[in-house]
Amino acid sequence: MKTPVVDMKGKAAGELELNPAIWATPAYRSLVHEIVRWQRAKKRAGTHSALNRKAMEGGGRKPWKQKGTGRARAGSSNSPVWVGGAVTFGPTPRNYEFKVPRAMRKRALCGVLSQKVKKGKLIVVDSLEVTNGKTKEIVECLHNLNLAGSSALIVINGNKETKPLEFRAARNIAGVKAISADGLNVYDLLKYKYVVMTKDAVAAAEVKGAI
Repeated sequence: MKTPVVDMKGKAAGELELNPAIWATPAYRSLVHEIVRWQRAKKRAGTHSALNRKAMEGGGRKPWKQKGTGRARAGSSNSPVWVGGAVTFGPTPRNYEFKVPRAMRKRALCGVLSQKVKKGKLIVVDSLEVTNGKTKEIVECLHNLNLAGSSALIVINGNKETKPLEFRAARNIAGVKAISADGLNVYDLLKYKYVVMTKDAVAAAEVKGAI
């Protein structure tokens, strides 16, 4: 299984052999949905909170006597029916994370990567060299790849410490995100229409997706 390789100018630069065990696997919708739900749950702060009657201060004294005022009877100013009162069954802080087996995560990742290849949304470049970290360099590269105006996920074999110029050059482009090959995930692959990977990032992704 091979895929074409281009340079930053969009010109052909050979072919790259892809491991069919990674790039030609079925994508199960239910499995992909579970992984996306897992990723989104991990990002939730879970800090939502509301005061119930137990947590509120005051409200212990009866606002007015039971009879003779002409008003509705009331036992506490903390009553949920009062404005500014307590909340019945309100939200409390909680952790939304749950566990997903590693094999499931890898299988979903391989399935989504395979769909990108099948639909022609994967573009492999021989290298991504940025000399001064200017946004213009990445913009020109995307234009040469016919991706101007399209959402694209740029996958680099490195991180912000080892390759700071590449990440800095891509961070100010709307609809474009740069991530490391180690951080490749299902959610970002689904969010962006095209995936631009360097040759060494493809190799790193195959190691990450190997089960």
